[in-house]
Amino acid sequence: MIRIGIEVSRRNLRCDLLEHPGRYFFILLVDSRATLCIRTCDSQGENIQAHIIDGFSLKEDGNLDSVFEDGINDAVLELQDWKSHSCQGDEYPLSSHLVQMISRMPDLVDWIVSSILSNGKNLVIYSADFQFQN
Repeated sequence: MIRIGIEVSRRNLRCDLLEHPGRYFFILLVDSRATLCIRTCDSQGENIQAHIIDGFSLKEDGNLDSVFEDGINDAVLELQDWKSHSCQGDEYPLSSHLVQMISRMPDLVDWIVSSILSNGKNLVIYSADFQFQN
């Protein structure tokens, strides 16, 4: 295995995450439950982990509702032919709707860069055979 690491500033990473979320985010389907994820690894390219990313809004009845749920479910149906298999489950690229949605969420990206990418964790680029284009 060849490991290639690219060092980038937090500001540049933030901009790239907002401009090209399809490079980093993917949908993971495990046991009929689909979630939006990113992957991290350590500085050696090992200890690869998927992290579920979600945001919640308060509904009128007082319950929390995932802001990504509809987009994720639509993407799984729309991109059924583009899934790939991993040891964790089926993986799907982002739909154009999810790309646009994430691109309008700078606070979410700031949280990812400051919280998830700490303690030596590095972001892994999602390598799909297919990248959904706008």
